[in-house]
Order: sequence, then structure tokens, then C-alpha cells
Amino acid sequence: MDDEPRSAPPADDTARRGGSRTGARVSAVVGAVLGGAAAVYVVRRLVADWPEAEAAMRDANLWWIAAGAVAAGAAMTLMGAGWRGVLGLLGVRVPMGRVIAWYYVGELGKYLPGGVWPVLGRGELARRGGVPRGRAYASVGMSLGLLYLAALFVATAFLPFALSGGGFDPWMLFLLALPVGIVALHHSVLERLLALISRATGRSIGFDVPRWGDSLRLVANYVPSWLFVGAGTWAIARALDPNASFSRVVFATVLSWVAGFLAVPVPAGAGVREAVLAASSGLGGGVAAATAIIARVLFVVADVVGAALSAPAAGRRRGGATVGPVGGRAEPVD
Repeated sequence: MDDEPRSAPPADDTARRGGSRTGARVSAVVGAVLGGAAAVYVVRRLVADWPEAEAAMRDANLWWIAAGAVAAGAAMTLMGAGWRGVLGLLGVRVPMGRVIAWYYVGELGKYLPGGVWPVLGRGELARRGGVPRGRAYASVGMSLGLLYLAALFVATAFLPFALSGGGFDPWMLFLLALPVGIVALHHSVLERLLALISRATGRSIGFDVPRWGDSLRLVANYVPSWLFVGAGTWAIARALDPNASFSRVVFATVLSWVAGFLAVPVPAGAGVREAVLAASSGLGGGVAAATAIIARVLFVVADVVGAALSAPAAGRRRGGATVGPVGGRAEPVD
């Protein structure tokens, strides 16, 4: 038995761990506050609009609701498929089925407070499946950035229809994130960011950052996902109100997801998405509330069902992943 006293951890390591714990507690508190405020908003809105929402739900066309459910499943699956393109850009090749399985299971973390959990969930599943740790986590971060950059492009494309139908809405200011996102995706900016992360964590991130043009081209992969998100939500609104405007509902839906994503501490943008949808869609109070409720339920069901079906494939340790240099030829992983 070793009787020598163990040396104390370095002061900077202790401080880093203490700071990490403090940051986690602060994030949890902020998330709880914002999530609680969002929940209060939604409850108050539902109480105020419930008589109309109940009447709208009672007369809903179930065929349009079913169409919305199909679109929700297609949207989430296409988001998972888009991640495969990001992995490919980082020199990793993985079968489509495995990537979608990792996506569905890992994305369940978005229902926890704090935006880090989907990154940890997907990144860890990819790492266990044979993707190098640095590329696994970087691919998730990049995929989220590209996904919501595509959302901003789609919302901006529908902006003229929203302005002509209902005028300016303060929620539209979220679209100012588009130029910021385009600049932040530049390889020189990302290289500086990775250098800061390396210094802060003491770990080297061992791969080259993709070129700006290559990253921007991947944004187009995510556009169909958002069209399905918007179309699915419009199908729900159409089930409640035959006069629901396709362009305004699609704009409001995509904008609401962007707002929910930027409200990082709030689990899955709870309350924020509903607030933006109600304010920007041009739907009546009861119809807007009912649309938000049904849409939230259908997208949660899509996530849960997708994760349940994907769990066996997501849990496998290996699945044909190959790794090579960024932009180069991938080699088999042992």
C-alpha cells in the first residue's frame, strides 16, 4: 500500500473545474428561469385562447393532421441525413442509416435545459461508432450551424410574403443573425475559435477546418428539411383553418425554430417557438394556439418514434465508418 500523500491537483485545474461547475449551475438556473417564463407565457396564452383553440381542434380535418405528421417525420429524417454531408466534409464516411440513428437518439438531449446536450449526445454516439472524437463533436456543432443558417435563408426567402401579408413584426429581427452566421462560418473565423477552445481545454483539435465555400454549399442540403417543417406546420394550420396562408405560416414556423434555437438555455425552444408562431403566422388566436400545440406534439412524437426505431443501430460500436484527411480520401477505421 502506498503511504505517500497524493499531490494536490494543480491550482489552474482546480479553478477550471470549479469554474466549469459554476458555469453549469448558472446555465441550469438561467435555463430554469427562461424555461419557466416561457411556460408561463404559453399557459397564459392557452388559457386566454382555449375556448377558440378547443373549438378549432374539435373541427380539425384529421387528414391534414396526418399529412403534418408525415411531414414532421420527413423533416427530422432529412436533418439527420444532412449531418452525413458534414461528416463527409470532415473526411468521415458513415452509412446513412447509422448517421440517422445517431441523430435521432442523440437529439433527445435537446429536451434538457442548455444547448450542449444534443452536441454531447450525438457526438458521443458518433465517437463510439468509430468517428474520431474531435471530428465527431465538431461535426455536430457544424451541422447545427449549417442547419440554422439554412433556416435563416429559407425564412428570408419568405420574408416578402410575410411583410406584404402582415407588415413588420419585431420577431423578424432574428433574421439579422443571417449575415453573422455567414461570417462566423468562414474558415479563418472557425480556426481562431478552435484555437481558443484548444487553449481553454488544453487539448489539440487535430483536423483542418473546411474551406468557407465547401461549408456554404452544405447549407443547401438542409433547405428541404425546413420546407418540410414549414409545410407540416401549415398542414396542421390548414386542418384548423382552410384559409391559412401557406407562405406566412411557413415563414413564421421557420422563424420560430430559429428563435427557439437562439434561446439556448430553453429546452427545445419551449414557449419561444409557440410565441413567435402565434405572433407572425397571421392565424387567429385560437387557431394559432391550437396549431402550436399540435405541431409541438407531432414533432416530439417524430423525435421519440425515430429514436425508438433507431436505438438498436445507434448503440452498435462499429458500423463501417471510414476516416481520412479533411477533403481527402477516407481510410477504414480499425
